[in-house]
Parts: sequence; C-alpha cells; structure tokens
Amino acid sequence: MQQSKEGVKQRWAQYCSGLYNDEGGGDEMAKELEGIFHSYEEDPQDILYSEVEEAIRTLKSNKSPGSDGITAEMIQAGCEQLTHEIHSLCNKAWHEGVIPEEWGKSILIPIPKKGDLSECENY
Repeated sequence: MQQSKEGVKQRWAQYCSGLYNDEGGGDEMAKELEGIFHSYEEDPQDILYSEVEEAIRTLKSNKSPGSDGITAEMIQAGCEQLTHEIHSLCNKAWHEGVIPEEWGKSILIPIPKKGDLSECENY
C-alpha cells in the first residue's frame, strides 16, 4: 500500500527521534558525573583553540555539506583566520549557553539496503 508523502515524512521523523532517545540511564550518569567533577556553571572554561584546530583537522573529506553548503574541505582551506573565527564563535555560544538554531539541523538522505524498503530500518 502506497503511503502519502506526509505519512512517509512523519514515519521518518518518528524513527529518527527514536534513535536519539536515551534508554541507557543518561540522566543518572550525568548526576553521577556532576558529583565527581567540579561544576563549571558559574565560571565556564573557554574552549581551547587547539580543540577547534583538532576538530577541523579531523573533519572527514568527501562528505556532503550541510544546509549552508560549506564542505569540510572549505573549512580546512580557511586556514588560521577561519579557525580563529570558529573558535571565537564556539566560545561565544559556550559562554552564552545558546547555540545558533542552524547548528541543530541535519539533512537525512536515506540510502536503501536489502530488505523491505517500506521499513526505515532497511535504510
């Protein structure tokens, strides 16, 4: 039976949101870690420049860009000046506790595998 386009979108949204449900007791783990480590809520530490450099250096090549159209290769070609800008932007988001809405978006392109292609698990 053929599903409507909206029905397919809803099913994929349901399936993908289920992938991110934390059934492993993440909240308990977070509370346990808070008890072990010093809380930085009052004085958040900066994200290190070296961390941003490493993240950029280890971006995987030949991957599709996000909604902004910027590829990993473009970011890596931006050299030190771009790395400084990204570092500054990340620290601003970290200290303000607010990230740009665009950072939370992703593009999902289902690639069919074997089996019943009406099942999300077979992509």
